[in-house]
Amino acid sequence: MTRDIVFLELILGFPLATALILALLRGRGSRSAGWIAGGSALVTLGSAFALLPALYGGSEPAVAFSWIPAANIQLRLHVDWLTLPFLVTEAAVTLAAIVYSWGYHKVDARSGYFYALLLLFGVGMSGTTLADDLFLFYIFWELMLIASCVLILIWGEGERRGIVALKYFIFTHIGSLMVLVGLLMLYGATGSDSLAMMRAGGWSLEPALLNTVLLLFFIGFSVKMAIFPVHLWLPDTHTVAPMPVTIMLAAAMLSMGTYGILRFPFSLFSIEHIAPFALPLMIAGLVSEIYGALMALAEQDIKRIIAYSSVSQMGYILFGLGTLTRAGIEGATLHVIYHAIVKALLFMVTGLVIRATGTRKIEALGGLGKALPGVAVCTAIGALGIAGMPPLGIFNSEWMIFAGGFETARIVPSMLTLFGSLLTVVYALRFFGRIFFGEQPQNLKIRSLPRAMLYTTVAITVLLIVEGLFPAPLFDWVAQELTLLLGGGL
Repeated sequence: MTRDIVFLELILGFPLATALILALLRGRGSRSAGWIAGGSALVTLGSAFALLPALYGGSEPAVAFSWIPAANIQLRLHVDWLTLPFLVTEAAVTLAAIVYSWGYHKVDARSGYFYALLLLFGVGMSGTTLADDLFLFYIFWELMLIASCVLILIWGEGERRGIVALKYFIFTHIGSLMVLVGLLMLYGATGSDSLAMMRAGGWSLEPALLNTVLLLFFIGFSVKMAIFPVHLWLPDTHTVAPMPVTIMLAAAMLSMGTYGILRFPFSLFSIEHIAPFALPLMIAGLVSEIYGALMALAEQDIKRIIAYSSVSQMGYILFGLGTLTRAGIEGATLHVIYHAIVKALLFMVTGLVIRATGTRKIEALGGLGKALPGVAVCTAIGALGIAGMPPLGIFNSEWMIFAGGFETARIVPSMLTLFGSLLTVVYALRFFGRIFFGEQPQNLKIRSLPRAMLYTTVAITVLLIVEGLFPAPLFDWVAQELTLLLGGGL
């Protein structure tokens, strides 16, 4: 067994084993559960980075074993340049959410289960990215949903958490079933569940069946991205979920929809096959971008404001993918990474404001700049980041997405997407200004903040600045993936 295979197996095996240990310990390991989970998440992130030398050396580490020989199904894990950006993003967000939980989550007899489920949520995302066969992909795809749904059901905020968890499960499971039907159609056409075999070519689908498969994938994965109008699960889910889970949902899980589109339609089919869907993808992305921004402007709950901004930001990504241009697809993938950093930061500062003031209503806030200067600075950088201000990272990805749009013949949608970016600036500045400027309400009492929540927020703020100032490594990672997409036609 090579060193790279060990790292590949550690990414999933170590957090799975840790989650099992935390569950078996029950209440006995409650006080150390957070530290144990954080150490496990750190191992996962380190193992993901440890695969970089192999990829730069031209190899793609993989491990496989037979599962159901009669049905030609094997379980295979594989990492390539398309996998890596998403894998690192998910692992980093999981680690940040767990460390943030050290200050957010009140230790009790169920803490071991809480951190075990956070790890399983992360495993679901990492496994989805690493899976190189249809069967395993869907198993991990559903694990994401089950782990996050249980977290919301048990540790969610408010009396409506049961209803919200059910709504989240039903909506996203409908999308999952559409993906499953598409996967089964591929399996029926090829006689194998191996993605490696499918990428090698030598198989084809009838035109009507091909368009059906593509439509199922685009709609199914758009549900996970929370693209309008299949976004209805997101605002309530993000609002009710405990903040660490919200961070993982918004900063990492939404990107799984993007990964699904890149891994299936874009990796298995040619530009000619996908071209009929290009304009609908651009329009759906544009509508989601503008709708999400308008709803963020209208909302009064600060957690829902940031939740609706996710609907808007996913619209940018879908628009970039719909351009079918090198710049647009590269920008969309970069936007996944930069959005993860910015969205994690904005939900973290939102959690700090809620913890400090006890309220989520923006009209009940104001003048917190003097009382919480450090939080104000982090929020200002996050607001500028989501607004696409240079030199912060989203400026880089938006530039590429907009450039990709103007490389196409569809100038009107490309111009309208710039209008959407102006709305983003408005709601970001409103969010920051209403909370930290003006007079502090007299009845607003400021509580002390846990250090773990503060330090994690500062660390993500620094990361956002660094990734904006030094984007070359990320651009290199994403550029490497482009040869794997659309039959190498980029």
